[in-house]
Amino acid sequence: MARIVVMKGSMREVRPGYWFLRVSLGRDPVTGKPKYKAKSFAGTKREAERALARLNADVQKGETSVAVGTVGDFLDRWFDHIEREGRSPTTMRGYRSLRNQLPPAFLRSKLAKVPASRLDELYAHLAAKPGRGPRTIHNLHAMLRAAFKQAIRWELLDRNPCDAASPPRVPSDEIQPPAIRDVLLVLKAADESNNPENGLAFRLLAATGCRRAEICGLRWQSVQFDTNKLVIERSVVQAVSVHEKSTKTNRRRTVTIDERMIGMLQAHRAASEIRGREFGLTLSANGFVFSNSPDGTEPIHPDRLTQAWRRLADAKFVDARLHDLRHLQASMLIDAGEPITTVASRLGHSDTATTLRVYAHLMPGADERAATIVSELLAD
Repeated sequence: MARIVVMKGSMREVRPGYWFLRVSLGRDPVTGKPKYKAKSFAGTKREAERALARLNADVQKGETSVAVGTVGDFLDRWFDHIEREGRSPTTMRGYRSLRNQLPPAFLRSKLAKVPASRLDELYAHLAAKPGRGPRTIHNLHAMLRAAFKQAIRWELLDRNPCDAASPPRVPSDEIQPPAIRDVLLVLKAADESNNPENGLAFRLLAATGCRRAEICGLRWQSVQFDTNKLVIERSVVQAVSVHEKSTKTNRRRTVTIDERMIGMLQAHRAASEIRGREFGLTLSANGFVFSNSPDGTEPIHPDRLTQAWRRLADAKFVDARLHDLRHLQASMLIDAGEPITTVASRLGHSDTATTLRVYAHLMPGADERAATIVSELLAD
């Protein structure tokens, strides 16, 4: 069988009148392996040569994209890329959960052949499934948009189909902080339970507005007993395993707590030291405040706190989530007239815009005060 080389391509007659055409795409920049664009062709030898020349010209013009592959293959490659860049394990777990909700037929689609209309069909298909709300679909759209943006950087796509797609609108639910009396019911139940340190963790969450991951990542060296301050600089995330990372905004902040909370932390530390000695261990000076191990070297799982709160709240018929303690902190500060910069700082928001977007509806008195100020300034 004849084999003819033309420019960067080659052709081989596999049986009379049928040809296998192949054009080199160079080497994969990641694996270093050769890449090719191949196709079958039926016709004469001269026609096959012309077809090979056209294929080679297409490749040189960048009109083929063998390296792109399917949407599923590309998402896997993108996941590996952003994970190596240091994307949070929690984020990666969420992305993989979203990927699992994509239909197999969509994952098998060629990346270069996913128009905006195809995405709109996907969103409509997902919306028709029970239990699939608009927020989930919107999150999926955001993930695909970020992924396809990377595909443009890698020169695998010319444009982002998500820019022209129409994900469903997500209703903006105004956050309603829990009633203090309901929170106190759960805190009392936690204090009286077999694991009272959960109650201390809950109180710290309510008193500081910290995220649960930040409280799980709190170490004794970050508790300043002499100045009544907590240094919030690490958090604990749970993906395949539990490990430490920086805070959500990658910023270190200091939060002041009152004398009562300091006293409770001192008592908890003394109890932790006693517990360590019972196991023949010494409490680590830089151990975790809330730990699974007697020496304080292993942090508790963030999900454990959530499960404990939910169990106690259900037992008391309290309709509040653990995360709502963060909202309680914000609402109390706003109600007391504290500057929005103070609220943002304690919550660990990267800027006040985030705080205002989430909690602006909790500031009804601000509008009345503004009207009074303007009225007084304009009075004759």
